[in-house]
Amino acid sequence: MSPVTQIFEASASYQLMVLAAALDSGAFPPAERRILLTSSNSAVPEVAGRLEDDLAIAPLLSRFDSVASFNDLIFPLHPKGFRPPPDELPLFERAFRRELGIPDDHLIELVLESIQTPPARTILNVFAESPVTVYAEGLMSYGPTRDPLPHQAWARLQRLLHLDLVEGLEPILLSEYGVQAEVIDPTAFRAVVAELSGSPQTIVEPYALVLGQYLADLGLSSAEEEADLYRRCIDAAAACKIGLVLYKPHPSAPPSYTEALRRHAERRGIGFEVETDPLPAEVLYERRRPALVLGCFSTGIVTAARYWNIPVACTGTREVLASLPRFEDSNRIPLLLIDLTVPKLAVDRGFDLVPPPGLGVPALQRIVATIAYCMQWRARHAYRDDAVQHLLDRRHIVHAFVPRRRLLTLLLPGGVPMVVDGSAFRHALGLLVGLRARQLALQRGLRRLVDA
Repeated sequence: MSPVTQIFEASASYQLMVLAAALDSGAFPPAERRILLTSSNSAVPEVAGRLEDDLAIAPLLSRFDSVASFNDLIFPLHPKGFRPPPDELPLFERAFRRELGIPDDHLIELVLESIQTPPARTILNVFAESPVTVYAEGLMSYGPTRDPLPHQAWARLQRLLHLDLVEGLEPILLSEYGVQAEVIDPTAFRAVVAELSGSPQTIVEPYALVLGQYLADLGLSSAEEEADLYRRCIDAAAACKIGLVLYKPHPSAPPSYTEALRRHAERRGIGFEVETDPLPAEVLYERRRPALVLGCFSTGIVTAARYWNIPVACTGTREVLASLPRFEDSNRIPLLLIDLTVPKLAVDRGFDLVPPPGLGVPALQRIVATIAYCMQWRARHAYRDDAVQHLLDRRHIVHAFVPRRRLLTLLLPGGVPMVVDGSAFRHALGLLVGLRARQLALQRGLRRLVDA
């Protein structure tokens, strides 16, 4: 049997933590070599620096035989914009093998995150015959695949590794291609976080951790709306008699909120600090355990409750859901899951924590599957009949998450008085596509007659 080289792609410390946990738990068979291929996807990678140069995550690098930079391999091109044409892919595979020191007789196995976009998609295309393991570190693994994959890509997908963020819930990502999901050992994940966090610190004063995101930059809210969301978190901490708030901004977020939030905390009579360590919030859970974790729909809210049993609360999920520019937006399922599984801040009730509806895993799975169908019905057409049956109960909570216009477009209960089942829907769609094709052919024929 030919020797095997495994290539692990990562662009953030959180991804590296997940990979380390998967390796430690025996999720990958032995290999001749293991290469960590990092990429910096920021607008100016030269300023942002390389992942492997961060001393804080240095202990995790020992899991790999060597570390290489994808940015260096393709310099001066940017990882997000590097999409070589098909006829050049064999040339780049030979070049990458040479630069990474992979002999020609070595089989290559790929371990990639987010294969929908570069650089992972580019690496997938360059090593065109390599089997692929996809790993997912966030709540998007429970949502549908964003874009269809060509056969040459999905036929090589072997499995999806993921953190069990919502206990018992099965991921939907890549399931239409028959890809099986495997859970990364939660004990191994916590051990990796503890390895990075060092010795726990003594907590002098209980504090609430506010997890920032970058909603305004993503166009999911205005800057003032996002700032108001964090102010609500500060108000909730004050209502819970917590005297200190630690604000952890997202690494990609602008620094403009900090002073406004500091002034708001002062008006509420509580202390305010900013966490400048770029390491994920999970390191804080081990190093300096918070009394409460607050935010909108950050994955850190779920990990705090799931793996560390820390009290959590969310706010703004319904507002952000309403502001998503497209129903297919990949943030929809993470927002939905946070909304249905995490206590909410009741702004009109003195910032009390309102418990979630308490749905069991089967009910939650059905809701997620129905929303996933409504998001990507073309790829998930086989699940239409299940979605129809679920939506027939007009009083079910699932209707709160699908606007009537979407139901009307897809001829689903709640949108039209007559519901079409899966086979009839596909037949009707085929007729419409055929009519449109004949219409376009007639238009082209008429144009040729006019031009003649």
